[in-house]
Amino acid sequence: MNTLARAILLLLPFAAPSMWAQSTTPAKAEADPSISEIAANFTNYTRITKDPVYVNMELAILCRGASKEEVEAARTKFGPHANAAILIYMNQSAASAFGTNATPYPVGSVIVKQKKVLGYRENGKWVNEVNNGVGGMVKRPSGYDPEHGDWEYFYFEDPKKIQSGRIASCVQCHAAAKEKDHVFGTWRETKN
Repeated sequence: MNTLARAILLLLPFAAPSMWAQSTTPAKAEADPSISEIAANFTNYTRITKDPVYVNMELAILCRGASKEEVEAARTKFGPHANAAILIYMNQSAASAFGTNATPYPVGSVIVKQKKVLGYRENGKWVNEVNNGVGGMVKRPSGYDPEHGDWEYFYFEDPKKIQSGRIASCVQCHAAAKEKDHVFGTWRETKN
Protein backbone atom coordinates (compact mmCIF):
# COMPACT_ATOMS: atom_id res chain seq x y z
CA MET A 1 0.00 0.00 0.00
CA ASN A 2 1.42 3.40 -0.92
CA THR A 3 1.84 6.34 1.44
CA LEU A 4 -1.17 8.28 0.11
CA ALA A 5 -3.52 5.32 0.59
CA ARG A 6 -2.27 4.84 4.18
CA ALA A 7 -2.81 8.55 4.94
CA ILE A 8 -6.37 8.39 3.64
CA LEU A 9 -7.14 5.27 5.70
CA LEU A 10 -5.67 6.90 8.80
CA LEU A 11 -7.69 10.12 8.35
CA LEU A 12 -10.96 8.51 7.30
CA PRO A 13 -12.20 7.72 10.84
CA PHE A 14 -11.68 11.36 11.82
CA ALA A 15 -13.15 12.88 8.66
CA ALA A 16 -16.15 10.60 8.22
CA PRO A 17 -18.09 11.60 11.38
CA SER A 18 -17.88 15.29 10.48
CA MET A 19 -18.93 14.54 6.91
CA TRP A 20 -21.94 12.57 8.18
CA ALA A 21 -22.94 15.37 10.53
CA GLN A 22 -22.76 17.91 7.73
CA SER A 23 -24.82 15.79 5.36
CA THR A 24 -27.62 15.18 7.89
CA THR A 25 -27.88 18.73 9.20
CA PRO A 26 -29.79 20.20 6.21
CA ALA A 27 -32.25 17.27 6.19
CA LYS A 28 -32.88 17.69 9.92
CA ALA A 29 -33.32 21.45 9.52
CA GLU A 30 -35.86 20.88 6.76
CA ALA A 31 -37.69 18.27 8.83
CA ASP A 32 -38.00 20.62 11.83
CA PRO A 33 -37.89 24.22 10.58
CA SER A 34 -38.39 27.00 13.13
CA ILE A 35 -41.01 29.62 12.39
CA SER A 36 -38.46 32.43 12.78
CA GLU A 37 -36.18 30.75 10.18
CA ILE A 38 -39.14 30.43 7.82
CA ALA A 39 -40.06 34.09 8.31
CA ALA A 40 -36.52 35.18 7.49
CA ASN A 41 -36.01 32.91 4.47
CA PHE A 42 -39.32 31.95 2.84
CA THR A 43 -38.64 33.98 -0.31
CA ASN A 44 -35.75 31.57 -0.98
CA TYR A 45 -38.24 28.69 -1.25
CA THR A 46 -39.75 27.56 -4.54
CA ARG A 47 -42.25 30.16 -5.74
CA ILE A 48 -45.28 28.17 -6.83
CA THR A 49 -47.42 30.99 -8.23
CA LYS A 50 -46.06 32.99 -11.14
CA ASP A 51 -48.23 36.03 -10.41
CA PRO A 52 -50.29 37.10 -7.40
CA VAL A 53 -53.51 35.10 -7.15
CA TYR A 54 -56.69 36.87 -6.07
CA VAL A 55 -58.34 35.18 -3.11
CA ASN A 56 -61.78 36.66 -3.87
CA MET A 57 -62.08 37.12 -7.60
CA GLU A 58 -65.58 38.59 -7.08
CA LEU A 59 -64.07 41.68 -5.49
CA ALA A 60 -61.03 41.80 -7.76
CA ILE A 61 -63.09 42.00 -10.96
CA LEU A 62 -65.24 44.94 -9.86
CA CYS A 63 -64.41 47.71 -12.31
CA ARG A 64 -65.23 50.34 -9.70
CA GLY A 65 -63.30 48.79 -6.82
CA ALA A 66 -64.89 47.15 -3.78
CA SER A 67 -66.48 49.25 -1.05
CA LYS A 68 -65.46 48.97 2.58
CA GLU A 69 -68.76 47.20 3.30
CA GLU A 70 -68.15 44.66 0.51
CA VAL A 71 -64.66 43.98 1.83
CA GLU A 72 -65.95 43.52 5.39
CA ALA A 73 -68.68 41.15 4.15
CA ALA A 74 -66.09 39.14 2.20
CA ARG A 75 -63.86 38.89 5.27
CA THR A 76 -66.81 37.65 7.32
CA LYS A 77 -67.58 35.01 4.69
CA PHE A 78 -64.07 34.08 3.47
CA GLY A 79 -61.77 34.96 6.38
CA PRO A 80 -58.72 37.18 6.79
CA HIS A 81 -57.42 36.67 3.25
CA ALA A 82 -60.48 38.20 1.59
CA ASN A 83 -59.77 41.07 -0.77
CA ALA A 84 -56.15 40.06 -1.07
CA ALA A 85 -53.77 38.68 -3.62
CA ILE A 86 -51.28 36.05 -2.54
CA LEU A 87 -48.00 34.56 -3.70
CA ILE A 88 -47.34 30.96 -2.69
CA TYR A 89 -43.91 29.65 -1.68
CA MET A 90 -42.99 26.10 -0.64
CA ASN A 91 -39.87 24.48 0.69
CA GLN A 92 -38.51 21.49 -1.25
CA SER A 93 -40.50 18.88 0.73
CA ALA A 94 -43.81 20.64 0.14
CA ALA A 95 -43.04 21.54 -3.49
CA SER A 96 -42.21 17.89 -4.29
CA ALA A 97 -45.44 16.66 -2.70
CA PHE A 98 -47.44 19.41 -4.38
CA GLY A 99 -45.92 18.66 -7.78
CA THR A 100 -46.93 15.00 -7.59
CA ASN A 101 -50.27 15.50 -5.75
CA ALA A 102 -48.87 13.40 -2.89
CA THR A 103 -50.74 13.42 0.41
CA PRO A 104 -50.20 13.56 3.21
CA TYR A 105 -47.42 16.10 2.94
CA PRO A 106 -44.14 14.93 4.52
CA VAL A 107 -43.09 16.16 7.94
CA GLY A 108 -41.17 19.41 7.54
CA SER A 109 -43.22 20.65 4.59
CA VAL A 110 -43.67 24.43 4.62
CA ILE A 111 -46.29 26.34 2.64
CA VAL A 112 -46.24 30.14 2.80
CA LYS A 113 -48.78 32.71 1.58
CA GLN A 114 -47.41 36.22 1.13
CA LYS A 115 -50.46 38.47 1.21
CA LYS A 116 -51.07 41.87 -0.37
CA VAL A 117 -54.30 43.50 0.79
CA LEU A 118 -55.96 45.30 -2.10
CA GLY A 119 -57.89 48.01 -0.24
CA TYR A 120 -61.30 49.50 -1.09
CA ARG A 121 -63.06 52.59 -2.46
CA GLU A 122 -64.61 55.09 -0.06
CA ASN A 123 -66.23 58.38 -1.12
CA GLY A 124 -64.65 58.02 -4.54
CA LYS A 125 -61.11 57.62 -3.16
CA TRP A 126 -58.91 54.56 -2.92
CA VAL A 127 -58.16 53.45 0.65
CA ASN A 128 -55.30 50.99 0.95
CA GLU A 129 -55.01 49.28 4.31
CA VAL A 130 -51.48 48.64 5.47
CA ASN A 131 -51.87 45.16 6.91
CA ASN A 132 -50.12 43.01 4.35
CA GLY A 133 -48.89 39.88 5.99
CA VAL A 134 -47.41 36.44 5.66
CA GLY A 135 -49.20 33.30 6.73
CA GLY A 136 -48.28 29.70 6.44
CA MET A 137 -48.25 26.19 7.70
CA VAL A 138 -45.58 23.70 8.73
CA LYS A 139 -46.16 19.93 8.82
CA ARG A 140 -45.05 18.77 12.26
CA PRO A 141 -44.35 15.20 13.46
CA SER A 142 -47.27 12.89 14.11
CA GLY A 143 -49.06 13.81 17.32
CA TYR A 144 -48.67 17.61 17.06
CA ASP A 145 -52.36 18.08 16.19
CA PRO A 146 -53.62 14.80 14.66
CA GLU A 147 -57.22 15.99 14.22
CA HIS A 148 -55.97 18.76 11.94
CA GLY A 149 -53.23 17.03 9.95
CA ASP A 150 -50.41 17.88 12.39
CA TRP A 151 -50.02 21.35 10.85
CA GLU A 152 -48.63 24.29 12.80
CA TYR A 153 -49.88 27.63 11.46
CA PHE A 154 -48.21 31.03 11.62
CA TYR A 155 -48.96 34.61 10.69
CA PHE A 156 -47.02 37.86 10.86
CA GLU A 157 -47.00 41.35 9.48
CA ASP A 158 -43.73 42.08 11.27
CA PRO A 159 -41.26 39.13 11.38
CA LYS A 160 -40.36 40.20 14.93
CA LYS A 161 -43.97 39.60 16.05
CA ILE A 162 -45.01 36.16 14.83
CA GLN A 163 -48.17 34.40 15.96
CA SER A 164 -47.85 30.62 15.64
CA GLY A 165 -49.32 27.35 16.82
CA ARG A 166 -52.80 25.90 16.49
CA ILE A 167 -54.30 29.23 15.39
CA ALA A 168 -58.07 28.72 15.63
CA SER A 169 -59.02 30.72 12.52
CA CYS A 170 -56.45 28.85 10.40
CA VAL A 171 -57.42 25.43 11.78
CA GLN A 172 -61.12 26.14 11.21
CA CYS A 173 -60.65 27.36 7.65
CA HIS A 174 -58.23 24.61 6.57
CA ALA A 175 -60.55 21.92 7.95
CA ALA A 176 -62.52 22.42 4.72
CA ALA A 177 -59.53 20.94 2.82
CA LYS A 178 -59.11 17.90 5.09
CA GLU A 179 -59.26 15.47 2.13
CA LYS A 180 -56.19 17.18 0.66
CA ASP A 181 -54.22 17.15 3.93
CA HIS A 182 -55.66 20.58 4.82
CA VAL A 183 -54.05 22.27 1.79
CA PHE A 184 -56.41 24.10 -0.57
CA GLY A 185 -54.24 24.46 -3.67
CA THR A 186 -56.91 26.28 -5.68
CA TRP A 187 -54.03 28.30 -7.15
CA ARG A 188 -52.58 25.10 -8.68
CA GLU A 189 -53.49 26.19 -12.20
CA THR A 190 -51.28 29.29 -11.80
CA LYS A 191 -48.14 27.22 -11.15
CA ASN A 192 -45.09 28.29 -13.19
